Amino acid sequence: MSQPDTQAEFIRLQRAFTAYLRDPDHREFPGNQEERRIAIYRHAIFANVEGLLKDNYPRVRAVIDDDDWSALVRHYIIHHVSKASAFLDVAREFLNYLEGSKAGTELPEFMTELAHFDWLETLVSADERDINLADIDPSGVFLDGIPIINPVLRLETYRYPVHVIDADYRPESCPPRATRIAAFRDRDHQYGFLDLNPMTARLTELMMETQSATGLELFERLAGETGHKDPLALAEAAAGVLERMRQRDVVLGTRAVEKK
Repeated sequence: MSQPDTQAEFIRLQRAFTAYLRDPDHREFPGNQEERRIAIYRHAIFANVEGLLKDNYPRVRAVIDDDDWSALVRHYIIHHVSKASAFLDVAREFLNYLEGSKAGTELPEFMTELAHFDWLETLVSADERDINLADIDPSGVFLDGIPIINPVLRLETYRYPVHVIDADYRPESCPPRATRIAAFRDRDHQYGFLDLNPMTARLTELMMETQSATGLELFERLAGETGHKDPLALAEAAAGVLERMRQRDVVLGTRAVEKK
């Protein structure tokens, strides 16, 4: 047999082997291999992928029964073409799969958002940026200083209340008000999240957009946007919100206003 024919046959066997490992119920057993040895690889493929998905998507796993979960993982292994190589990107591929609406089993409408919320924890926890407290006063007064928000924070909007969905609560329709989640990593490298009401979410957006406005200026802008009749009361309430956010490391403190 010529060299090119040998290479072609080797590639054919490789493809047959990997196709069988992904879909052993519908693919032909490859070549004259010993079943016991092939079974080890067959089990390892499913177990490794299933373990990776279970670790990165615990909320998704919790709302799917065992049979449907196994079917979902198997369908993902068979049908999703993954081009990721980095470990973090491999985990992200499952979300790509769900967002592509290619799941082989019927899933609740909230499932893609729930998976994204799971992925959000992985993404934030893997953020390697340092939380630098240089020139930040951890106990600064918010009205006078510039509130500094945690740089390792992501603000997300979901149609469903993803933070409360579990095996006992599986909403059939999304509520009228969206869920705003601030996901962050604190100074002890612990992941956390806050469920924000519309006012607090907007305040968080303003702090993320600019780091040159004092707390008072932010509160005045918030009052103007919302048409609040008592800006002073709003400022006092907002300062209390920021204080609670400071206790969670969502807000790190204040930076002094530069003197002109």
